[in-house]
Amino acid sequence: MRVVSIVGAVAVTAGFAVLSVALFVVDWEPWTVLDMIWMNLLGILFGAALLRISDIQARPTEEGLVVKNMVRTRRLDWGQILGVTFSPEGDDPWPLLDLTDGTTCAVMAIQHADGRRAHAEVARLRMLIKRRTHFKED
Repeated sequence: MRVVSIVGAVAVTAGFAVLSVALFVVDWEPWTVLDMIWMNLLGILFGAALLRISDIQARPTEEGLVVKNMVRTRRLDWGQILGVTFSPEGDDPWPLLDLTDGTTCAVMAIQHADGRRAHAEVARLRMLIKRRTHFKED
């Protein structure tokens, strides 16, 4: 996903730039310099969104789990995580961490569309949570 997002970001940004200049060069009647600038800014915005998608991750550390989603990055201590909910039927697109404060946190780095790989990653995450919370109780 990371490579596809990065390549997509470059392609989208370059595509918007080329198209904006091409429409200006062919002297398309309603096209102005201001339109060219706005189109380039849109290309940069879409490219930035794709780059952000490439940075989605769930990274375990000694202290806890860093969950980096599209908009928000959360650092959760192992003791804050009660468990992981993940529907085998695909009712949810990604797993949810059940937290001690009664809320949940989506882990967008694991996508249900990845099939067996996603289920293996959820099992690995559950194992990490069990190990880390078990050590804190002793």
